[in-house]
Amino acid sequence: MKILFVDDCYRKDKKYLGHGGFCIDTGSLRTLASDFSKLKETYGIPHNIELKWSPSKRHYLRTDFEGDRQKLYKDAILLLRKYKANIICAVHSLEECYGVKLHRWTMKRARLWVAKQQFKFLAERFERPFLQENNDVGIIIADHYSDKKGETTIIEETNLAVIFGTRFQKFQKICMLPLMARSKDCPFLQLADLIIGIIVCSLANSEYAISLFDDLAPLFLKNPYEGASTFSSLYSASVLGFGLKLFPRNFQLLGTSLFKETDNKYVWTDEGVKERKSKNANQYG
Repeated sequence: MKILFVDDCYRKDKKYLGHGGFCIDTGSLRTLASDFSKLKETYGIPHNIELKWSPSKRHYLRTDFEGDRQKLYKDAILLLRKYKANIICAVHSLEECYGVKLHRWTMKRARLWVAKQQFKFLAERFERPFLQENNDVGIIIADHYSDKKGETTIIEETNLAVIFGTRFQKFQKICMLPLMARSKDCPFLQLADLIIGIIVCSLANSEYAISLFDDLAPLFLKNPYEGASTFSSLYSASVLGFGLKLFPRNFQLLGTSLFKETDNKYVWTDEGVKERKSKNANQYG
């Protein structure tokens, strides 16, 4: 069985909201949890301290941690690469949502609407291509939503989508409604928080986040190009719309720019990710 762990990140200054995280086989969870615990021990972080991308002012990582947070986060990403996790995320620019632009929705209303849409997208991509390609079943586990009523609405609507399908996808592999858990008690949700935090803040042009984005880039779920006997693609073109979905459409231009360095280094082909031999190499298009 596979699990998609999901958390959220909101940048109030930019009005960017994202939900996402990583998919992983349940057979890897115990060893990943053990490695995560050892990572915290290596950096002198007590076992009961929650690892967070954006900790509060009174959080241990801001008040008592004497290590390099950037290096800590980089090593956490390396754990996900070690276990071949796949990232699926969705990010909205709330100010561009039609409800805000045309109907003057409050940000609270827009955030709930966006969260529901993002959960449906994550379920679609988790079902296909991830679960279908792996010929396995899966469940979604997410961090609690900010208010109970909104959380109930998200669970109900996502569950209905899984039962009856969406405009784009019928579901056969996701075996139950999304489960909500406390990230403080779940190391995997803490890793999901790190992932979505880096992605949303990179889109918001945070240098701190951008410096870690290239470490995440190889983990994104990619377009399987079903039915193609051979293909080559820019790395960004294989990821956007699959591992990373940006709304509205013109927001995707910002996403493409984030993959500039990755596009210069790698290309996605029917033989997997290939390193470009030189900047002028054109053998892959």
